[in-house]
Amino acid sequence: MRKVRVLLACALALFAAHSIAAPAPAPTLVGNWYGIGQPNDPDVFYIDSYRADGTFNSEYRKCVKGKLDYQQTQSGKWNYRGGVLTMNADMINGKPGTFDHSYTIEALSLTEFQARLRGPVEYLYVQNRIPKFEFPPCYLGV
Repeated sequence: MRKVRVLLACALALFAAHSIAAPAPAPTLVGNWYGIGQPNDPDVFYIDSYRADGTFNSEYRKCVKGKLDYQQTQSGKWNYRGGVLTMNADMINGKPGTFDHSYTIEALSLTEFQARLRGPVEYLYVQNRIPKFEFPPCYLGV
């Protein structure tokens, strides 16, 4: 009987050790994020891709009546420190150019983040994580 109790105690201990959940990974900006809307145009949609090496690529598009009406690309460096995301583009549409913006991160999870543009024009961007840098075709949009 004593052996049965010892075996049962060992089995319960092993079960408990395996059933303890591993901590969830910490949210990170690294990855691909899709959003809709800009301060002066609610119909622009975009993807921001943040890489672990501190570089980013962004693409902005607008579709009108199923056709691509506007497209812009940006790339450069990004930094996230103290709740502030800074994006410093050095290439715009494949040519040297400058774009510097800072955003206060208001929420960050594994699947969504909210960033408020800092400066004279404030705007809340809401972005959702997507598996790859790929836009839906224009005919699926407005």
